[in-house]
Amino acid sequence: MGHVDVNRAGIVGAVILAGWHMAWSVLVAAGMGQRVMDFVYRLHSLKSDAVVQSFDPAMAGLLLLLTAGLGYLLGAGTAAMWNCLNPVCERGKTGSALRV
Repeated sequence: MGHVDVNRAGIVGAVILAGWHMAWSVLVAAGMGQRVMDFVYRLHSLKSDAVVQSFDPAMAGLLLLLTAGLGYLLGAGTAAMWNCLNPVCERGKTGSALRV
């Protein structure tokens, strides 16, 4: 695989991470957050006293902004590392002693 566009990878990371948290915010706003959280805990054999608070649009917006920023950094960082390491991978394919 060749060069990966760092900005596009960052945008993809932002959309995925913020989209996941948007789904959680919708569940909380719909009043289903506690049931979903309890179910997920049970699936993982966990018990918690955590309680889902009432929906706060400002906090939900902050959650989406922060996770979008983090997703962008993770996606762009991963693409940058890939682009940096990719020449090493290509050299390995041409017969040099270094194999990755």
